[in-house]
Amino acid sequence: MKICTGDQGLTLALLFLVSLLGEVDFQMIPPLLPLLATTLQVQPGYVGRAVPIYSISAGIFSLLFGCLSDQFGRKPFIKYGLLGFSGASLFTCLAGSIELLFIARFLAGMTAGGLTTCATSYAADMFYYEKRGQAMGVLSGAYFTAAILGVPLASTVAATRGWRPIFLVISGLAVCAALLVSKFLAANPHSGSQSPLSRDRLNLARIKRVTVASLKKKETAAILWASLLSSGAIVGFITYLGSHLNGQLHVPVQRIGLLFLWAGVTSLIGAPLAGVLSDKWGKKTVLVVSGIALAACLFAVPRLSWSLWLFSSLGLAGLAIAFRMAPLLAIITELVPIRERGTLLAVRNTLSQLGIAVSTLVSSYCYLYWGYQAVGLFSASLIVTSTLLVLFLVVEPNQPSETERSFLQSGC
Repeated sequence: MKICTGDQGLTLALLFLVSLLGEVDFQMIPPLLPLLATTLQVQPGYVGRAVPIYSISAGIFSLLFGCLSDQFGRKPFIKYGLLGFSGASLFTCLAGSIELLFIARFLAGMTAGGLTTCATSYAADMFYYEKRGQAMGVLSGAYFTAAILGVPLASTVAATRGWRPIFLVISGLAVCAALLVSKFLAANPHSGSQSPLSRDRLNLARIKRVTVASLKKKETAAILWASLLSSGAIVGFITYLGSHLNGQLHVPVQRIGLLFLWAGVTSLIGAPLAGVLSDKWGKKTVLVVSGIALAACLFAVPRLSWSLWLFSSLGLAGLAIAFRMAPLLAIITELVPIRERGTLLAVRNTLSQLGIAVSTLVSSYCYLYWGYQAVGLFSASLIVTSTLLVLFLVVEPNQPSETERSFLQSGC
């Protein structure tokens, strides 16, 4: 595949860094719930509502920034989004009450939602569908690198120095990332990048048109709903895993970090492998098989004691999660022309964040009133439904988009 401008490896590395910062910031909250609850003097279930607050904000602003990136390009929203994200992380560090923490997480979701959409759109613009699974596998590896490096490190630091310094460091790293993006990221992923649709105003009618068209088309609607259910199930399950291990199984915070590390290692190994295999065997096939495995793990983990079986089940769950992300993103980014890709990804992210918000809220009540087994059953049922939607309603594209081919070739 020909890359028209810039260095492909450097570009993916920068986009990986952008995604990694957002994932570390988001994934740190579940294992830190016990410490946050103690510092702010509230119940862990109440602090956990910072997750749906973040998700609602990310969903709303992802839609806005996704459409704008189709009009004005991806780079400005990545660069300035990082600066805004830095400010939100600093606010989180300084939060002295649960109310201020909720506001800080809302602001973090606002900026992270735009970053995720624009970074994924930029990467998708670079690759034909045949190889896009590999690119998305690399990019989705940020999610699992955060689990391996960010979450265990955060748990260790928080146990000795508290949770506030962690967000201060993230704030500084975001500023550094913004400087790197400004210097090294090309304005467009290829020399033939589209000109803006309009620089006069935000075309809200276009957001509505793409959203309605996506939800009316069977394949697009099915993959969007599958993404919503999958995201909600995974985040809802992970959010209360740390509290379950600490509260019910009496596992220390440091060991919880090691368990997240183990799951992250299996996921990180699986992420690039998932991209390669989805390009070889088909994205839909990989999605269905991984969905079956993940549902079984989510049902089993809450019923296991601190044992080798628990480690094995969480390792398999981490692998299954990795095998869902790359093919899912590859399929979604092929469903519309390049000029609407950012908007569709924003719709997907908005629906996914809505799913996360609802799922974590439901999971909070499940955890408070019925325990973690109810959370596992609820999450597993969402994954089963998501897998059935993909199996029966999604038709995988067999050829690269003609719109994309002619567009890229004309630019090269």
